[in-house]
Amino acid sequence: MFDLRAVNQVILALYRVGRDVPLPGFQDWALEQVRSLIPFDSAWWGNGATEPMKIHWIHLQNCEASILETYAPYMLQDFFRTELMARPGETINMSDLTTREDFVRTEVYQVFAKRYHVEWSLGTLLVDPTSSLSEFLTLWRHDAAQPFNEEERQIKEHLMPHLTEAFRAVRLRHFLRGFDTRGKAWALADDHGYVREASSSFIALLRDHWPKRKSNLLPDTLAKCVVEGRAYESKSFAIELVPSENLRFLRVRSGSVLDKLTAREIEIIKRYAAGETYSEIAHVLKLSPATVRNHISHVFAKLGVKNKGQLGSLLAKKE
Repeated sequence: MFDLRAVNQVILALYRVGRDVPLPGFQDWALEQVRSLIPFDSAWWGNGATEPMKIHWIHLQNCEASILETYAPYMLQDFFRTELMARPGETINMSDLTTREDFVRTEVYQVFAKRYHVEWSLGTLLVDPTSSLSEFLTLWRHDAAQPFNEEERQIKEHLMPHLTEAFRAVRLRHFLRGFDTRGKAWALADDHGYVREASSSFIALLRDHWPKRKSNLLPDTLAKCVVEGRAYESKSFAIELVPSENLRFLRVRSGSVLDKLTAREIEIIKRYAAGETYSEIAHVLKLSPATVRNHISHVFAKLGVKNKGQLGSLLAKKE
């Protein structure tokens, strides 16, 4: 059994100390906490989709940047990746899957692993409930005589949910700092258009305006804006973007003049703009003509219009 006290100390550090670590340096810092329990030589920590299979972003430690390009053609042949995807949440030790002799005979080893000194792997893959994307962390050892052991596998499996959740918390603080999100619709999306975090009101907005959308990928028109790093504009609302590296903070800003009005005022001015008289509106809504007149006067003041013509133009343009 592993040293539970030492593991708990690392977990506490992830939440207590990690919250003050800037987002750009968090993953390197977190990996150093892991190294205090599980010695390793290099690592990659990344995120990707399964359909179609694609790695969206990758953080490398002590590893050449060319590794991803070299690995891509052999992704489907990688038995270790296959096991990670088949067993989400479980940490996989490569030494449990194959012998050293069989591994060095594979094309994956000859072309990829040998070049980057990947002799032994210890990996975990988790599926994010918001985006349905996979987040993975694999540790590598360069010494063929030093495979990972079962105790290290258990430690890694215990740590992985805390690593991803601490990273999520740091990411959220980084983007939400300085923004008043109370009662507001907001989301975090990556530069591929996948929703990573979102308020319930943002999810409701997507559901109302794009009812056929089923995946956690943003609707095509909105995803295009996110990929290009520009705001999205519609008749009823706008979505502003604040980019940072491979993520985008999306903030919904209402673009409707009707947001300034009460439900009763909206009902009255729509009828008035359509040509109904004070008396006709009063009769339908069971109000006095004087009350209708007062409501319309208040609406004119709120919207900054002076007559029915200006009101109609404003509603046609903005509603």
